[in-house]
Amino acid sequence: MERVEIGRLGRPYGLSGGLKFRGEPVVLALKRVYLEGLGYRAIAKSENLNQEIVLYLAGVNSRDAAEALVGLRVYTDRAELPRLEEGSYYYFELIGRPVFVDGKPFGEVADMREGPQDLLVIRAQGSSLRARHRTYLVPLQAPYVRVEEGGIHIEAIPGLFD
Repeated sequence: MERVEIGRLGRPYGLSGGLKFRGEPVVLALKRVYLEGLGYRAIAKSENLNQEIVLYLAGVNSRDAAEALVGLRVYTDRAELPRLEEGSYYYFELIGRPVFVDGKPFGEVADMREGPQDLLVIRAQGSSLRARHRTYLVPLQAPYVRVEEGGIHIEAIPGLFD
């Protein structure tokens, strides 16, 4: 059974044990999650409030109990993930993929940022410490970005990597 990371638990929400969730919105469709170091927990309830996800986990009934879980990584079994339509991806599937700019190796996807437009966080490759820590934000849905089997291909436009 393969587990995949789908997010992290954020700050408590309210007084009855709710926790803000940062990660894949697929959590809204799941019945249980695996918490880092604690094992499986049933999702008693989940809500989408003002574009933020709030989870209520079984056995977490107070703000104090929720506080103890802040920052934990949240996983699910790959087999429990709903199938996506062609051309759609879970964020975890993109992280670590190589990135090519105008056909040449450039770096890899280090992270994803959610927002009105999902952004790829690309870490450039290079031999210097500065080059390895430099990141670029690129809109995933841009017409000049293609997700393919071998990696993510970007056609450079003026200013994108300046």
